[in-house]
Amino acid sequence: MSCVATFSLFPLERPDQGSFAPYVARTIEIVRESGLPHELGAMGTVLEGEFDEIMATIKRCHDDMRKGCGRVYLNLTVDSRSGGAGRMRDKVESVGELLK
Repeated sequence: MSCVATFSLFPLERPDQGSFAPYVARTIEIVRESGLPHELGAMGTVLEGEFDEIMATIKRCHDDMRKGCGRVYLNLTVDSRSGGAGRMRDKVESVGELLK
């Protein structure tokens, strides 16, 4: 089964009230360490892989952020289906073909 997931994770209660960027950067480091195909967007991160791998990666991100924050917000959308890898790229390319 192949999954494509989009998630956004950010602190609601944190010691500093500055930019979210350092928290997002740390989350992306964890995602990179996972080895899963991913893409950072302005409002979330897309991951592709097996369901359990994706959930484990997001859990690591969540647990890491909770270490320094009293409260975090997680938004998650998952599309799972039979088939192989490359769906994250294929979804974007199929729309791009229609726009030519």
